[in-house]
Amino acid sequence: MKHQISLKLFVTLAFLSLAVVLVFGYSLLSAHYYHMGMNSITASNMEETARSYLELVPAARQKQLNSFRKYTIAKNWEQMPEEVRNAFGTAPVEPGFAIKREDSSWLTPPNTMYFLYMYRENNQTVFVSRQGRRETTPHLIGRNAKESQQMLLAISISIAAVLAIIILLLLRRISKPVTALGQWARSLDSEKLSQSPPDFSYPELNELAGLIRTSLSSVQESLEREHSFLRHASHELRTPIAIVRNNVELLQKLETKPEQTAQRRQVIDRIDRAGHTMQHLTETLLWLSRNDVDALPSKKIELDNLLQELVNEMKYLLNRKNIELVLKTNPYTISLPEIPARIVLGNLIRNAFQHSWKGCITIYQRDDRVLISNPQSPDGSDTSDLGFGLGLQLTAQLSAKLGWMYTDESETHYRIATITLNS
Repeated sequence: MKHQISLKLFVTLAFLSLAVVLVFGYSLLSAHYYHMGMNSITASNMEETARSYLELVPAARQKQLNSFRKYTIAKNWEQMPEEVRNAFGTAPVEPGFAIKREDSSWLTPPNTMYFLYMYRENNQTVFVSRQGRRETTPHLIGRNAKESQQMLLAISISIAAVLAIIILLLLRRISKPVTALGQWARSLDSEKLSQSPPDFSYPELNELAGLIRTSLSSVQESLEREHSFLRHASHELRTPIAIVRNNVELLQKLETKPEQTAQRRQVIDRIDRAGHTMQHLTETLLWLSRNDVDALPSKKIELDNLLQELVNEMKYLLNRKNIELVLKTNPYTISLPEIPARIVLGNLIRNAFQHSWKGCITIYQRDDRVLISNPQSPDGSDTSDLGFGLGLQLTAQLSAKLGWMYTDESETHYRIATITLNS
């Protein structure tokens, strides 16, 4: 597996390498300008010596090699000392300054240096040279050069150290909010996703935190919708599944009685209706779990007959209970999405039947308004099992999404649910 370097270490090494290169480059540049300054001083002295030589030394004497102000001066290149001619090879073509070093390398200073200056004025040419050896160099010059090198090295090291400290502080300043962003992202849960992200000092990091929160919130919402769909599906499919199972058993018993054709037809119709109910129920729950609000298809429904059908399907929940059921309806036809209406009314009726043990259950329908009242224990403890809260949650969600007015009130001895199915 390829070893990956961390971003923090990579940036640190990159900045430090850049700092070292800059310091090293400027150190070489400083040393170069130091040498250029020394050479300029030497060249200036040699030029002044050549000018004074032409002015002060008689012309007759200038025809031979002379020593003037510690410089060797001649008008002809052939008159120059042999070691100078050997060092430079050929005579300079243009006036100017030249240096030759012998026995030198990158890390060691030269043992011998030759300085040559060609001076030309008023058609007169003068060659000025000087030879310097390390053992004959004045101690003061060597000490000054050494001190200059030490100072240059100290300044370079100091600048490199300061740059390193600045880079490390800068990276620490940058890495701290980045680390905080990573820790915050790792600690995100459903509670923190509902809160605004903290401030990470930089707008780019704040924008990234917002994107992370938005993405995770979207994923969480999708998961919650899926979980909600599964919970609601398992809750709502119990009744049609029970109908299918009971009627299949009844159908198996009727097979031994060929004369019960009408009853078999009724059983098959109930199974078929339950199958269609499960199909439409699943489609409705999928529709509820989507973000879009495409309208469900509506159809003409006789509300009083629908209530009677739902009551008949769920009467088994009142078996062995001391319950009086009062159903009051009036004929009323309304255009509604059938399956959501079945889910909402079926939930309210089932909850009333499941959580009542004695007393009177009243189902009252007037036009598009339905009221369901059922007795409950004073402490409300009978509402805790069999998904009572889940059924009401689904009822509230469907009612809100379809624009139906739904209220659920709990009194001392009764629970009253009211829904208005607006067409």
